Amino acid sequence: MTTRRATLLALGGLAAACRRGARGGFAGRVFVASAAEPSLGVVDLARFAFERALPLPSPATTVMAADGRVYALCPEARTVAVFDARSLQPSARLRLAGTPSTAILKHGRLWVLLADPPRLVPADLDPLRLRPSIPLPGRPLSFDIADPRPAACVGLEGGVAVFVDLENGLPLPPRLLEDRIGTVRFRSDGRMAIAAGLGRRQLILLDSATRDVVVQLPLAVTPERFCFSPDGGQLFITGEGSDSVVICYPYRTEIAQTSLSGRKPGEMAACSDPPLLFVSNPQAGSVTAFSISEQRVVAVIAAGTEPGQILVTPDEEFALVLNRASGDMAVIRVPAIPVDTRRRKTAPLFTMIPVGPRPEAAVVVPA
Repeated sequence: MTTRRATLLALGGLAAACRRGARGGFAGRVFVASAAEPSLGVVDLARFAFERALPLPSPATTVMAADGRVYALCPEARTVAVFDARSLQPSARLRLAGTPSTAILKHGRLWVLLADPPRLVPADLDPLRLRPSIPLPGRPLSFDIADPRPAACVGLEGGVAVFVDLENGLPLPPRLLEDRIGTVRFRSDGRMAIAAGLGRRQLILLDSATRDVVVQLPLAVTPERFCFSPDGGQLFITGEGSDSVVICYPYRTEIAQTSLSGRKPGEMAACSDPPLLFVSNPQAGSVTAFSISEQRVVAVIAAGTEPGQILVTPDEEFALVLNRASGDMAVIRVPAIPVDTRRRKTAPLFTMIPVGPRPEAAVVVPA
């Protein structure tokens, strides 16, 4: 009996160790916004356990974090709700004079894009307060803030891009791109802006200094989603038109290749060690692991029902997948993915955590 009990205890300890992973969980939390409920779900990543739901004035579409605070953009309430990431207590609320579409935390400020009226609104973080807004010459669709010099590029309805001098709060003369604009992102050095041309299936690269179009790159897919490699040297693109990921070299201003990557690939996230791109396949309920260095699929992981946004923890130990239809978060342990084989394999799912209905956006905050 004693021997059998010792064996069972040993097996139980081994199972617990497997559940924790080789280095345990991640010391931090993930904050998850629901598209169906005015709440922010909190998951303890050290224990892989749901903690609580924080109330919001309306459902959040964007979740950000900086300096131990979490910022949730709530468009219906025209509000940014702020929480202390450690105590989980509300710390501030920012009322906006218009309907926001998205927001970015950069250069020590919160930048909110208002769709109506069309404006770019900066806000100081500590204390949280609005700064003078910057009017835009049309209804905005997407924007980005450059590094290292603070400048913005905004895609507008009507196929127009406008650069904004953030130091002086001035929009520069707009540039007509003659295409329907989607996502806008800066190259990692800030010297070039990349706009998605949705109508003609192209990337439009603009010089940040002159605002001139440098090149237009035709694509095999409609460029609906962007994801940069951690070093900024590769841009991955997915969208309608092909079951593929398009790889662009933004510093060479060229398309490298188009690679098959699961059924109707969707949202993406990348890590550097090992260099992997994770691609959600909502129709298949899976996530594809794509080797960035070898530019090929190395594994497929069953994730849940309608996987969407993917996040990678800062230690690159775990990939977190929000499953919109099943209302949970799949956890993939990155070191368990077989990257040293020439054959595509399946990889195990580490665990699954309920997070609430229709999870749409999230942010990881280290402890």
